[in-house]
Amino acid sequence: MTYCPQGRPVIRLHILFCAFATVTLALFGRTLYCAESHRQSPPQFKALLNASDIEFDFYDPAIEPDRYPGRALFSLDVRTRFLYEYQVVRRRARRYVIIRPKIQKIQWKLKHTIRLPESYDDPTMWDTVLLLHELDHVAISSDPRLRMLLERALFSVKRIERPMTQGGALNEAAIQKIINDEFIKRRDAVVELATKNYKLLDKVSAHGARNIPDRDAFFRKLYSKESLDEAGFPYLGEVVELLNDKKYEKAKLLHHSSIGK
Repeated sequence: MTYCPQGRPVIRLHILFCAFATVTLALFGRTLYCAESHRQSPPQFKALLNASDIEFDFYDPAIEPDRYPGRALFSLDVRTRFLYEYQVVRRRARRYVIIRPKIQKIQWKLKHTIRLPESYDDPTMWDTVLLLHELDHVAISSDPRLRMLLERALFSVKRIERPMTQGGALNEAAIQKIINDEFIKRRDAVVELATKNYKLLDKVSAHGARNIPDRDAFFRKLYSKESLDEAGFPYLGEVVELLNDKKYEKAKLLHHSSIGK
C-alpha cells in the first residue's frame, strides 16, 4: 500500500504487459483454411485482404443449413504495454486509489473468417454477389479509422479513480485489473460500433440483395461524428478531436469498389 498517514501520497512506477482476450462475434466448430482462390484474388481486393488475416470456411448447406448462406466473422486481439503510477488518498472516512496509466505501445491483431457454401470454393467466387457482400462486412471492421478510434480512446485514459473497500488489498494484480477493466470497456465499445455497422450494412443492402447507391458515401459516413453519435458511442467526447484530423478524414476506404480512390 502506498498511503502515507500524513496524507502525502507515495508514487511508484511499474511496467506491465497487459493482454486482452480475443473478442469473437460468432463461433463455430469447424476447421478453417485459406482457399487456393484466396491467393488468386483480383487486384481490386488486394488492399482489403492485406488489412487483416482472412480465412475461408466452406461448409455443406445440406449438413449445416443456415438462414444466411454467407457470414463474415471477425476477432480482435489488442495487447497494450504501459507504465502507471498510483497513490491512495483519504477523503473524509473513505480511501480512494488514483491511477495514472501511460501507454507505451499498442499491438493490434485483426482476423476475419468468411463462411460460404462449399460450392463457392472456386476462383469464380470473386465474381459472386454473396462474397462481395461479405467482403463489404470485412471492409467495415478493417476500416483504418476503427483502429484510430480505439487507440485514441485508450490513450485518453489518463486518470482512474476507484474507492477502496475496507481492508481491501492493493497490489499490482488489483491495480492491473482496474486498468484492464477500463481499457476493455473501450475495446468493447469499438467492437460494438463495428457490429452495429455490420447490421446497418445488412439493412441498407438487404443482406447483399440490393445495391447501395453511393457506396463511397455510405462507407465514408460509418465512422463519422454523425454516425458515432447515432450509434451512441460512449467515448465520443474523448475522440472528437480525432474525427477532425486530416489523416482520419482522408483514411483510405477498403471496400472493393474504392480501388483507385
